[in-house]
Amino acid sequence: MDKYNQIDRHRKSNASHSTFLASTQSDKARLIYSAAFRRLQQKAQVFSLESNSAVRSRLTHSIEVSHIGRYIIASISEQISASNLTNEIKKYWLDNNLAMSNIVETACLMHDIGNPPFGHFGEAAISQWARSDDAINCLCIATNTDKKKVELTALDDFKYFDGNPQGFRIITKLQGEDGFYGLNLTYTQLAAFIKYTHSPMSKVQQKTSAPFSKKIGFFDTEIDVIKAAWAKLNMPEHSRHPLGFLMEASDDISYCISDIEDGIEKGIIQESQFKKDMLIGIQSLQKSDDPHPIYQKLIESLNPDPDTAIGPFLNFKTYLSNYLVSAVAKKFIDNYQKFITFDIQEEIISKNSTEHKLLSLLKDYTGKYLFTSSEAERMELSGFSIISGILEEYKPLLSLNKKKVYIFSYQPL
Repeated sequence: MDKYNQIDRHRKSNASHSTFLASTQSDKARLIYSAAFRRLQQKAQVFSLESNSAVRSRLTHSIEVSHIGRYIIASISEQISASNLTNEIKKYWLDNNLAMSNIVETACLMHDIGNPPFGHFGEAAISQWARSDDAINCLCIATNTDKKKVELTALDDFKYFDGNPQGFRIITKLQGEDGFYGLNLTYTQLAAFIKYTHSPMSKVQQKTSAPFSKKIGFFDTEIDVIKAAWAKLNMPEHSRHPLGFLMEASDDISYCISDIEDGIEKGIIQESQFKKDMLIGIQSLQKSDDPHPIYQKLIESLNPDPDTAIGPFLNFKTYLSNYLVSAVAKKFIDNYQKFITFDIQEEIISKNSTEHKLLSLLKDYTGKYLFTSSEAERMELSGFSIISGILEEYKPLLSLNKKKVYIFSYQPL
């Protein structure tokens, strides 16, 4: 993976970081000392405006995801010595273990940094507004353009608004004093952050469903930055960095079980009911054509010895997390050459795998018992109304004539 040992940034840095490790540590510091990162403590993971501090915010969730990311890198480093990979690759991982751990950890810490208030409902409110007549009218007035001739592509970034591209915009542009380079992270770190590899324009232009295009990963306004990163790192355009797969897997492993734990904390989910439903679900998987030994271990974990120090839920959570981390690390090693040559076109926790089946079981459970709870739905609907109301209040500002505002703003004193 020497080709990824890049310390270049979009703007030449004034810092004297000449090594791979030092650059990754600098990237991590730039993020955790930023206001955008601190704002995650006020954003909800599931329950907005939550008064119970034991229930996760986006900040505490991101810290947990970063732990899983470091855990996966550690597992790869442990397993790689016994693998069939070359001694050169093994030495590279031995020498750069901490640097790559920093990259994955930082990507995990900022994976939700672009999420608006109220999560997916906040995104939906912005997207819906951008497709409305109100948005088109604002654009016509601001650009002094006839409605029939207005260039609607100006609204595309908002029509496809999502926390992922907004996060990329924050770290590459908004979260910075000059408004042009953001945190000025290394190209390696930026590439590892990208989970979806298309912008609104390229998503519309593609004739078939390309890999990693379920959502957009960056706005058209930042396409020059990611293209520069791909070029510098010798990556094909619209490809995903190998370490980006590990960030995505870390998030999947973390949030599926953590959302249920928050539901238990709030009394929406009963631990006894969770145990009962999980036993039924896992036993069903056990009887399928995938008789993996992990199923029996998870069943046993839900029935711990009465004298054990931890209860069924924590026991289950620990067994499941350890298995998933080890399985992700093994798949990364087993398909190492495909990852570094960009031949992998599906998530590392891929459909029909044992890992995917287990996480799907948890996702189905949260969909049935948590996200459909009256408390969660009330807050989501309130969030949608709040964001829609804010956009309504911004209409006069958005409708200001662009040329007149520019002239007024830049008149010399």
